[in-house]
Order: sequence, then C-alpha cells, then structure tokens
Amino acid sequence: MTLMPVLILLTGLLLIWVEFYLPGAIMGVLGAIAVCLSIVLFASQAESAWETLLFFLVAAALVVGLCKYMLWKIPRSRGSSSIYSSTDQTGYQASNFDAAAIGKTAIVFTDLKPGGLILFQGKRLAAISQSGYLIKGTDVLIIGGEGESLIVKAANPTPPKTNTYEET
Repeated sequence: MTLMPVLILLTGLLLIWVEFYLPGAIMGVLGAIAVCLSIVLFASQAESAWETLLFFLVAAALVVGLCKYMLWKIPRSRGSSSIYSSTDQTGYQASNFDAAAIGKTAIVFTDLKPGGLILFQGKRLAAISQSGYLIKGTDVLIIGGEGESLIVKAANPTPPKTNTYEET
C-alpha cells in the first residue's frame, strides 16, 4: 500500500480550505474530486472492505470537521485574513426614496406595469403603482415609498361606468 491516497486526500482538504478564502467553487470542486479520487485509489489498493470503509469514514470526518472549523473560524478572524468588513455599518441603507415627495403629484414617464418611472419636479424617479397599470402621461399622487421606489396611485381615478338602461 502506498501513501498516494493519503497525499491526494490531504491535497483535497487543502483545496477545500482554500475555497473558504477564495470563494468561487473551483477550489472546492477540485478538492471534492481529489477526496473522491483518494477514496477510489485507496479502495483499489486495499486488502479488505473494512479498510476502505475506515478510510472513507476518516476522509468524510476530516471534510466535515474542516468545514465546521472554517465556518466557525472565518467570522472570528481579524485583520487582513478576514473576509468581513472591519468597519461598523450599523444603520447603512443602500438607497431610499425622496420622503419630501409624499403627498405631491407627478406624471407617469413610462407606463407603470406596475413598476416604471415618473417625472417629479423635472427628475425621473422609480415608482410602483398601487392602482395597477397606468399609462404614460397619467397624473399620479405619491403616497409613500419603499427602498428607492415611490408608491403612487392615480390622482384622478375615472369613476366606474354604470348601466344606463333599466330592466323591465
């Protein structure tokens, strides 16, 4: 029996470890292939099924142990080896809507299906229609916002048509 299966197993574990610091799945897939190859190579050289089963269990335990350790270690690492930001980002919001626009009117710039653009004080802003599909040029009332989009509804909704005939 040679040490080649053990060396390939250790190489696979190293590649899996590297995957945690260079995410992209390439190193992880290569590591998994190396671990599987080491098990097959060991099985072809083993004298009994029990040895193969033991090698498989040890390899599986090492892979699971490595993954658990890295998932525990990475969030706790500091400095240049950490993939987490060292600055406090509490309260950070990527974008938000113009709260001063609420209660004012605007004009639909592109059809709102229900999302699109409105023209408010000469600026094109993202909007979502609460009243369904609105065509370009419709006057809308800005009633709120969510994220970077304003929530709008038709300013002058057309009254529903009524029947003009009576049944006799």
